[in-house]
Amino acid sequence: MKAAKLFASGHELHTDKRIGKGGEGEVFAISNMPGFAVKAYLPGIGPEREKKIRAMVDIRIADNAPTVAFPHQVVVDGRGAFVGFVMRLVEKHKEIHELQTPSSRQRHFPKADYSFIVRVALNIARVFTQVHGTGCIVGDINQRGILVSTNATVALIDADSFQIIDGSQRFLCVVGVPEYTPPELQGKPLKSTVRTTDHDAFGLAVCLFQLLCMDRHPFSGRFTGKGEMPLEKAIAEYRFAYSSRNTGMISPPGTVRLDDFTPKVAQLFEAAFSPNHVGSRPSASTWIDALSELEGSLRACNRSKLHRYARNAKECPWCRMETEYGRPLFLDTDFTNIHVQKGRLDPAAGYVLDIAALMSAINAVNIPPSISVAIPQLPNTPGRSQAAADALSKQRLGPMVRIAGVAVLLGALAAFASGIPGIVALGLAGFGAWLLFRTPSAVDGLHSEYRKHAAALSSHVEQLQRTSPVDRLLRKKAEALDAIDDFQKLASVFANIRTEYDKHRKQKQLEDHLSQFAIRGARIPKVNSTDRAQLASYGFTTALDAKRRDVQQVHGIGPVKASNIAAWVRRSEDKFQFQSTYTQDDHRNIQKAQNEIITKQQGLEERLKALVGEFRQQAQDFERWKLSPDPGLVRFTQQLAQAEADLLYVGAQLPHRPSVPPLPVPALSTFRGARPSNLGTTFSGGAPNAPPPAQPSSVSCPRCGNQMVRRMARKAPHAGRPFWGCSGYPRCTGTRSI
Repeated sequence: MKAAKLFASGHELHTDKRIGKGGEGEVFAISNMPGFAVKAYLPGIGPEREKKIRAMVDIRIADNAPTVAFPHQVVVDGRGAFVGFVMRLVEKHKEIHELQTPSSRQRHFPKADYSFIVRVALNIARVFTQVHGTGCIVGDINQRGILVSTNATVALIDADSFQIIDGSQRFLCVVGVPEYTPPELQGKPLKSTVRTTDHDAFGLAVCLFQLLCMDRHPFSGRFTGKGEMPLEKAIAEYRFAYSSRNTGMISPPGTVRLDDFTPKVAQLFEAAFSPNHVGSRPSASTWIDALSELEGSLRACNRSKLHRYARNAKECPWCRMETEYGRPLFLDTDFTNIHVQKGRLDPAAGYVLDIAALMSAINAVNIPPSISVAIPQLPNTPGRSQAAADALSKQRLGPMVRIAGVAVLLGALAAFASGIPGIVALGLAGFGAWLLFRTPSAVDGLHSEYRKHAAALSSHVEQLQRTSPVDRLLRKKAEALDAIDDFQKLASVFANIRTEYDKHRKQKQLEDHLSQFAIRGARIPKVNSTDRAQLASYGFTTALDAKRRDVQQVHGIGPVKASNIAAWVRRSEDKFQFQSTYTQDDHRNIQKAQNEIITKQQGLEERLKALVGEFRQQAQDFERWKLSPDPGLVRFTQQLAQAEADLLYVGAQLPHRPSVPPLPVPALSTFRGARPSNLGTTFSGGAPNAPPPAQPSSVSCPRCGNQMVRRMARKAPHAGRPFWGCSGYPRCTGTRSI
């Protein structure tokens, strides 16, 4: 710094290289004060800040918050005029958005997994607790004021903008970023607003949500009502897109859900963004407890060792997001850091796993082609029942009744012959005929009982066959075989990594080039900070994202802004130069791809061992099911045996016992391949071994003949309807209906 001499507490400061520059001033290292830096205000800014800085230094606020760059000493020039202040030097830290954005995280925090992210979130809550403990309010919460190191430590800068109250003096925070401003302050003049810790609590919750949710803003999503819903308006109307309450917003596709977190963390997010908790939002210290619990609940994904997620979650959210967006969220760039036991690494196939032993264990389990249920043998034959005895008694009365009938008929004939009135003779004849031809149905009831019990036994046998554990056994076997297939496919992909890399090397270099251009810091006409937050919530963070997908799926990004973004992407692409010679980056990229495959193979090994163990356990359960007598089956067999004994007692012929044919076991193929897989390696940041999604080439513009892209109507009367729009918009306004 070649300027007038600077002094702090009477000692001259030897300023070194400039380490930062902003709209208010410049920051320089101090060679004779290691670990400290000086912030020198630009002309015209210093007088506005002098009183506040002197107050912050006088109350020694820097001593109570070592991780915050509070003013430590007042800096003056040789004439004693106020210049700025000395503060702690924050070295080897990156702005928080470099961690929460997946593409930049892989460059600046390549070792970071989700455990690291949760630890950073916890440390952010701790730093805010420190600040609030000093009586200060951060006020202007934003992504550039929170810095993170590769050790997960957190520091806050721009502390001279914090709100402090020193006795009767109030020094307010007069600035703010809309994305972090609470609903009750949206659109309000901040220069006269006294901030509170509750206001900070909203911005803190937004910051934590973005960090924990891969740069997704909590109020960014698709509005289900009519008209547009800008981010500031969504915040002002408490439209938390991920809430369980009806906010009229739908979260972006493939993103996290609140039930991916622990219940306490989900509850705090709901409270922080709810209109019912204004004035009582979760404090920074409350977040410390919740995030500590989340950190302790993290478990490893059985598909990728790089994934960690809450133990109570139903599935791995990072696998879900990687499937949706086709690019890894976490990546270990150092191949040598993968722990592989000696002899467990094959240069041609990756991680070595004894597939033959696993297949032997699986095939050792015999699964029958059909399910038969044997009728149990009863230890004793039942005796006759009272119903059988009654039936036999009735059966023995039959001949006597028929003789009586003949006698009555003869009597009727005699009466008719002797001149007794005909009506009497006919009555006697009818009664005699009834006695003669009436067949006592003594055994009919026993046959009916037999048929009822035989049908019940058959029905129960069929039910046992249908509900046998064989389906669960087959499904588990299919899962194990599918996992083995996945492992073998990974080995094949590993063997072809270099070949595939050479095929797509130029495209890979171009995509790496485009991924270096972040939307967040780019100068794109008409695209403001709110638009950038919306784009990030839908996974658009770099020029590569904007090239591969249509940015107009993001609410608030219409044709004009999309055209400006596309122009920026083209300008970024024009700066690309292909490097034909293999570089260290090429070797690292191949190692990164190998690293990804080996990590997945190691995760599959754990899953396979668990699946085989579960399969063998279910096989034992199946054997026990076959050998264990079913109480219902025994009961129905006893009832049928009783019916048979009764029929035999009365001398009736026994019907054939019902037989239920064996139930064929479903083919194993019925259960195979019914699960999504995330296999292969990603060289380009896109889907494994797949080109970027292409726009439909069969639809051409009716005006200029250019290719058309799918768009969504935003104005009445066709608002919400899709249509084809010319890719040359706004130069050409050609459209087609879909």
